[in-house]
Amino acid sequence: MTKQFVTFFNLWILLWNLIGFAGPSTSSLQASISSAGSANTAGFNGSSIATLGSSLNQLLENNALAKTKYIEYNQFVSGSNVGDDNYAKGIENLGINLHSGPESVSSDSTGSLNHCESLAYRTLLSLPKKATAHLQNLTLSFSADARRGLGGGSTVILRCVGVTDTELVSVLVHEMGHIVDTGVVEGNSSSEESDFQDGNNPVYKDDPSLEFYSLSFLDEKTLRPDASRMDFVSGYAMSDPFEDFAETYNYYILHGGEFRKLGTQNKVLQAKYNYLKTRIFHGEEFFNDDEKRLGITTQVGAVERNYDATLIPYDLNKFFGT
Repeated sequence: MTKQFVTFFNLWILLWNLIGFAGPSTSSLQASISSAGSANTAGFNGSSIATLGSSLNQLLENNALAKTKYIEYNQFVSGSNVGDDNYAKGIENLGINLHSGPESVSSDSTGSLNHCESLAYRTLLSLPKKATAHLQNLTLSFSADARRGLGGGSTVILRCVGVTDTELVSVLVHEMGHIVDTGVVEGNSSSEESDFQDGNNPVYKDDPSLEFYSLSFLDEKTLRPDASRMDFVSGYAMSDPFEDFAETYNYYILHGGEFRKLGTQNKVLQAKYNYLKTRIFHGEEFFNDDEKRLGITTQVGAVERNYDATLIPYDLNKFFGT
């Protein structure tokens, strides 16, 4: 059974609609999916819905996330949309089903949509092909009230408004971490069940993610007795092993230099870095952060962690290879 884990959403409302209880209509579902908040307030503590990822895919395929109204989006940085048309067209070549979210841009704001598509395409192009190849559905939402992102199975929903370019890209990298964890890396039902559950779905003992989860957790809800907040790349990563994976995946790619330094001070972080390097990235390492040039307050030697890895500065141009 494939792991299906979804993050950053008000999941109980979504489940309410998915399993058919009387109540909200499709438009209410759209409003629920677009509930306000960011990763800073949207922690999901360890339990997930067994079939939620596949159900989201089905919702997308059935066009349940239809347009409800038009809103303008002119928030990208001046000059940052140069070449967007060419990049936006490229996303079609990745074989991804592109969907509009509950809100869409108006016809005279095509440049705004192109800019979001361009950022998404350039991000996916900069990530390992195996992860990108597993992404089947990408929904771009232009609702200012929507959460910043959701990822699981083979589906990502991304908010394109109220975020900077660097934050949007970082959120997408985080969500792709969930795609890798719940879609690319998985065990087999012929193996024994581990102590970890993804909703009602067991995580099997031959699942490669289990090695990572076990570094800080005993199961999907319980931290190891010896776990410390300094064993995580962010405060949000402590929510559960699935968010730990996604935040650490993000940190490995966008803050590789900092991560390597943290590893010299913390054996658990070193083990997490080594896991990603050997099991997920097959030896590839990243160099997208430069604390002095970017003015970043380093976490090396700090007694606290930043809560949200997607808000930490990094070199976007370097990540894009420009």
